[in-house]
Amino acid sequence: MKTFLTTLAVTAGLAFSVTAEEGPEKVTVGYLNLVNAQLVTKNLGLMSKHMPGVEIEYIKVGGGGDMLRAIAADQIDFGGLGNPPTAIGVARGLPIQGTMVLNMLDFVEAMVVRTDVGIKSFKDLEGKTIAAPFGSTTHYLLLQALADEGIDPAEMKILDLRPNDIAVAWSRGDVDAAWFWEPNLDKAVKDGGNIFMTSGIMEKRGYPTWDVGIVMNEFAEAYPDYVEKFVAAECEGIEFWISNPAKTAEIIAEELELTLEDATRMMRGTEMVPCEKQLTDQYIGTSEARGGFVDTLMATSEFLVSQDRLPEAPSRETFESFLQPQYLEAVVE
Repeated sequence: MKTFLTTLAVTAGLAFSVTAEEGPEKVTVGYLNLVNAQLVTKNLGLMSKHMPGVEIEYIKVGGGGDMLRAIAADQIDFGGLGNPPTAIGVARGLPIQGTMVLNMLDFVEAMVVRTDVGIKSFKDLEGKTIAAPFGSTTHYLLLQALADEGIDPAEMKILDLRPNDIAVAWSRGDVDAAWFWEPNLDKAVKDGGNIFMTSGIMEKRGYPTWDVGIVMNEFAEAYPDYVEKFVAAECEGIEFWISNPAKTAEIIAEELELTLEDATRMMRGTEMVPCEKQLTDQYIGTSEARGGFVDTLMATSEFLVSQDRLPEAPSRETFESFLQPQYLEAVVE
């Protein structure tokens, strides 16, 4: 965590180029290399469809910590964050707003263990080397699972690695277990790994993880209508995912250089929430009454405080202010 918690200072520059009357000349979208509908939006050019005449730049980001660094450096206009990095970013005062649900996480994220090192329980992780991208949903779930088992993380070596680097470290035999996500997760499974725990199982234990779309405050203040366009494009990508699973699998396979079989399987590990449903109590809620995501952010931040990953948990009001459903409301109405 310390790799980015000390770097959350906002620079003065703007990630977007401005034309005074016509809106931004360029919009920069940071996206995670994850199996979700953002890849559909990107592949089908839906952002350009909803923002004609605007240059759209996509920047691939390694994980939650990297996304926080990109936000702090003002390198993006839009991005995506899981609930742990969201809690961290809000606690550190990063100038961002939450706009929509990008995805709910199931077995697309999981802990893989080497079959030849005898890990049958979390207790068996003691003395082992485990990798996870610090500040990510999977790092949070690893710490939460250890806490539930009464295991001190200091009893093992936990490495902060990006998903691509975890795959490399796994191939060299440098790590015994790792909690990260597809498509790199599959590389470890096919190289002597076994799925030990999934984010979906952790959700059933009361620890849901998800990714939320974010926008920089300054961009939102200057171009609220373009925030609606961003949400509309992503909602169209989500609807395409839900309505056209076969074609979506082809897109995921193309974007992530996977076989069609692997892309189809990985899609089943990620839930896309229809945009109308996102405005219900279970998710973001409405402008009048925020939904369950506030509760998740509160619980996540309180746990991070207990693990000395955050100095103080933000208030409920702070998280309610972070979530801004009005853009989604404008799109689905």
